[in-house]
Amino acid sequence: MKSLLFLAFLYFIQGLPYGLQSRFLPIYFRTHGMSLTDISMFKLLLIPWMCKALWAPFVDTYGTKKLWLTWSMVGLIFTCFLGSFTSPDHIGELGVVMFLFNLITSTQDIAVDGIAIQVLTSSELAYGNIAQVVGYKFGAIFGGGVLSWLSDYVEWTILFICLALVYVFSLIFVQIFVHPPQQLKSEIDEQEKENDYMERKLMPGMKSTFQQIYNTPGTLWIMMFVIIYKLGEQGALSMVPMFLIDKKIPASWVGFWTGMVGQGVSICGSVLGGWAISHLGYATSKTLKLTCILRVIPLSLQIFVVWTWSEEMSSVSSLLSVFAMSAMLFISGTVTTATFTLMMQCSQRAPPTVQSTHYTVLATLEVLGKLTFSVILGPLTEILGYNFIFVLFIILTSIVLLMFQKFPSLSVSKTIVTNKNS
Repeated sequence: MKSLLFLAFLYFIQGLPYGLQSRFLPIYFRTHGMSLTDISMFKLLLIPWMCKALWAPFVDTYGTKKLWLTWSMVGLIFTCFLGSFTSPDHIGELGVVMFLFNLITSTQDIAVDGIAIQVLTSSELAYGNIAQVVGYKFGAIFGGGVLSWLSDYVEWTILFICLALVYVFSLIFVQIFVHPPQQLKSEIDEQEKENDYMERKLMPGMKSTFQQIYNTPGTLWIMMFVIIYKLGEQGALSMVPMFLIDKKIPASWVGFWTGMVGQGVSICGSVLGGWAISHLGYATSKTLKLTCILRVIPLSLQIFVVWTWSEEMSSVSSLLSVFAMSAMLFISGTVTTATFTLMMQCSQRAPPTVQSTHYTVLATLEVLGKLTFSVILGPLTEILGYNFIFVLFIILTSIVLLMFQKFPSLSVSKTIVTNKNS
């Protein structure tokens, strides 16, 4: 239980900048007249999450996971200090700050994922992914919802000072109260002894590392799946707030329902998904397939709202839109938990020395698919219009279902789990 709470806290820390960038800033920018294309281009600042697999072997090789956590917290405190001198009206300066946030948190994520893979047994994977998804989303709620709400009452500088204090507390927590499980300590000690040898062998070893990743059973299928499984869903969830803003729905109302309430509903879905897999014993594959099918229902309702919107019925239509989005977020939470459980199951089948990097590669591809699509989403929406872009979303969501015809077997053998915990 302590390990799960620790992981949830670390993922919460990582979710703070994401909530600020994905929930608060888009609504702020749109209400101040920024085009959908420019808002989408701002998401290019998430590029470090796409590229983190390139330096994942470095994080695995040098130092310990706790050391990387410590310096990443220090970096986040420094970034908050820089952020206190910016404002949403200064795009260039804010862009530098957000890029630093993404660079540091993406590196921190490698270390945290490595800890999760090492300390969780096969029976704890779903619970571990509840901690991951729920912790991250609570961070997003705080960064996107709570900070958005506070922005009406306090200055921008104070917001970043508050954020810095959260990271200071996190640094103290990691240094004083965190005691890694014995198997993690053993892994750290062994890794420290081998650092000198690995320094000499790093470059030749990188080719071998990625070869072992590719050869892990089920990896190719999951790589393809995580790239496309969120495209339609993520597109809809990103465009619904913009659609409502453009229909003159108050930004505070949109931010509250699509940010704080929406993410709360998503957390409930994540918990349900993990509980169904871990406690009720539902197969990850069946849970994932069922929830992917169910996503089509709220998305269809959202299309109905977009196509039938009228000023006379705007109050009813906006409520229907929020209801459809909430249902989508609930199902999305379950889909995410099931998918990340599947990713960890696959990573545990990889050789122990590359498990952290294996999971990082899969997580990077998951971000790559969403980020690439989100960058072109703005200009694509301006070309097609809201009506037809939502039709594209449901087509992309339906295409994912075809992949389940060749679903791989990813049960983790006892031998692999034993190796992981040795």
